[in-house]
Amino acid sequence: MGGNLQSHRGRMMPSDVVDAVKSNTDPECHATRCSDSRCSLSLNGAPQPYVLISLEHQASPVKENQPHCDYLFVGGNDAATCWVVPIELTAGKPSLDKFPTQLTAGAAIADDLVPTNADVTFRPVGVHSGIHRNVVEHLRRKANYIRFRGKSIAIELLRCRDPLTKALKQ
Repeated sequence: MGGNLQSHRGRMMPSDVVDAVKSNTDPECHATRCSDSRCSLSLNGAPQPYVLISLEHQASPVKENQPHCDYLFVGGNDAATCWVVPIELTAGKPSLDKFPTQLTAGAAIADDLVPTNADVTFRPVGVHSGIHRNVVEHLRRKANYIRFRGKSIAIELLRCRDPLTKALKQ
């Protein structure tokens, strides 16, 4: 992961984190849009620079038969937070375990790709076209939080076509 990465007071800068993730993934799996056939997430206003990795692409860092979410977003500028965001898109009604299972797998992939000395903010995102209130309440339970580097984080739920920035609040 290189000793030549720039840092500020011993901290890895967000642009360095993005560069590290880019260099450790095949450019073929880098995406410009976050969408599947029926659902999308807008990247307008997303932190720059960023890399969006399609974990569905055959060149992605997903091992054969390994569970995974749809996308992994890593982005942020040197004056702001570096975000690590696994994203699962579901146009239909998701089952109770789909988001936690897929996003937990995405967190494991992110943990392998993001340098261990990087100071990042982790935010798992489930994107849907409509969820019953009972499912939302179920997903808000602590048991469904996603673990990343020793912290448990609640799944942020967005609607199809929402901007990613809606989930990126401190």
